Amino acid sequence: MTIKQIFDEIASTSGNNDKIAILSKYQDNELLKRVLYMANSKRVKFFIKRVPDYPKVDTEMGLMSLNHALDELSQLTERKVTGGEAIALLESLLSSLTLDDAYILERIIEKDCKIGMGTTFMNKVFKNLIEETPYMGAVSFDEKKARKLFDKGAKAYSQVKMDGRYCNATIHNGEVYLESRQGEPTIVTGAAFLEELALLNDVVLNGELTMDGVPRYESNGIIASIIDICGKKDSRTTEENIKKIFAFEEKHGKLEDALAKIRYTVWDMITLDEYNAASSKTPYNVRLKNLEGVLFGNEHVSNMVSIIENREVNTFEEAMEHFKEMLGRGEEGTILKAQTGEWKDGKPTWQIKLKLELTLDLVITGFNYGTKGTKNENVVSSLNAETSCGKLKTRPQGLKEDLMKEITENQDKLLGTIIEVKCSGLSFDNTGAYSLLYPAFKHFRDDKNVANSLEECIEIQNAALGLK
Repeated sequence: MTIKQIFDEIASTSGNNDKIAILSKYQDNELLKRVLYMANSKRVKFFIKRVPDYPKVDTEMGLMSLNHALDELSQLTERKVTGGEAIALLESLLSSLTLDDAYILERIIEKDCKIGMGTTFMNKVFKNLIEETPYMGAVSFDEKKARKLFDKGAKAYSQVKMDGRYCNATIHNGEVYLESRQGEPTIVTGAAFLEELALLNDVVLNGELTMDGVPRYESNGIIASIIDICGKKDSRTTEENIKKIFAFEEKHGKLEDALAKIRYTVWDMITLDEYNAASSKTPYNVRLKNLEGVLFGNEHVSNMVSIIENREVNTFEEAMEHFKEMLGRGEEGTILKAQTGEWKDGKPTWQIKLKLELTLDLVITGFNYGTKGTKNENVVSSLNAETSCGKLKTRPQGLKEDLMKEITENQDKLLGTIIEVKCSGLSFDNTGAYSLLYPAFKHFRDDKNVANSLEECIEIQNAALGLK
């Protein structure tokens, strides 16, 4: 059985367990393991943006085996051939294979097996076959841990907690590869910041994508749409994508203008070897200084690539003051980082998240159906809610599908009832009226018939800011 036939069998099956069962039948197939690794490992790069056109060989026997073709790909991964020579080599390999094997080689080059199966499930069959994407996060707030960062006069950094789209940028030999924290490709072809990153030399950056002039809760959705459009092969010409681009531009304006607004804000930098090892012993204050030197030392890398807003703090109290200041500015919170902190995969105790979380009781005043043209257009997808005095109004999100249906069918009954809403603090809308940061529906309060007033909401926030 060819690798293409195995791929077809998996692709035609729905359900992760069934896909795993099929793949398990072939766990002794070394060529299959090799294909899956080369197609999915982030460490294997071919430095070719798209598969070239090539003459097809419509015979049962190719001039070359798939295994031999994979051996030849080392000339691309090791950069023994580049540019036009690399494209010519790939074209020669593809035209020397059977149609089935050429298809598999295409999947490897494009880093997309098209079998509807992620690397997590592949690793369940072939243990540790594909490296997991390393990601360093932050632990949840704990006052004792936070105070410990300042032991013996140590200093720390307090940085704005961004709420954009997390993105690693691997830069090697002038090529820029972006990926999510799960290791999925983040393709934003045409974004201006990519040209700036291409000027850097062999580093990995950690940061987030936002859009200048666009609220972050909106920019995340817009960027997701851009990735969906740009991630498709021949994205500007396929009929499906032409429709997507038209719908996008009808709602958000020209795609090129949106791409030009994407900003990459960075807070850490490690070497390629450190990233592959998922560890760096270099203290954070040194890494941050190196990052500043790389970005600020190059006048061409300063337009759409930024360093995170950063403040050195000497005490826990100073960190809390910065946290409160950022909340007052409408930010979600801050991240407190030890200056001596190393880089490691996971959530080390030397990086602590300061994020306000409140639960408030509000009254339902209205219902909002989903956006026209989406699967939720005929059901209520969010609520209008406010305080008992009406001085704070918000629109909680996060309704699950079964709950959307239930609310849609019982609007008259639910109007005026109390709900518990989770949020990241009080804020102001574009008219200057009180609202909430990132409001999300939590559950109905059948035991209450009066919502919190604005004054009570302020008191609840003030109490939470004390972090008692």
